[in-house]
Amino acid sequence: MMTKEEIKPTLDASDEHLLERFFSEASQQTIADNGFTQRVMRSLPDRSMLLSRLWTALCTVAGIGLFVGYKGWQPILTAIRSLVNTPLTDVHPIPVFIAVGAICSILLLELAHQEEITASV
Repeated sequence: MMTKEEIKPTLDASDEHLLERFFSEASQQTIADNGFTQRVMRSLPDRSMLLSRLWTALCTVAGIGLFVGYKGWQPILTAIRSLVNTPLTDVHPIPVFIAVGAICSILLLELAHQEEITASV
């Protein structure tokens, strides 16, 4: 009985060259189908987009459910009341610097991303 190695054909350099030439010529050809291929491709459902939207909706509903279930508004209101009722002399500067630095970093990243999008167009 023959092994897989014996059955497998071997290609020499001329065969490789012929195959490359054939496929390069074939890839350059276009078949006139009066836009049929484009219409079919546009009518096919984009499964990945559908799954992405479903996953986003599921996570959003779960997040809202957890926020309401665990009364997430209470710590936010407590923090706002604490900030409003605290005199400025009692505020420690280090958390303020950290918050300002984080906000500036996010804004710079967003600006760089917008410039990258603009440059690619």
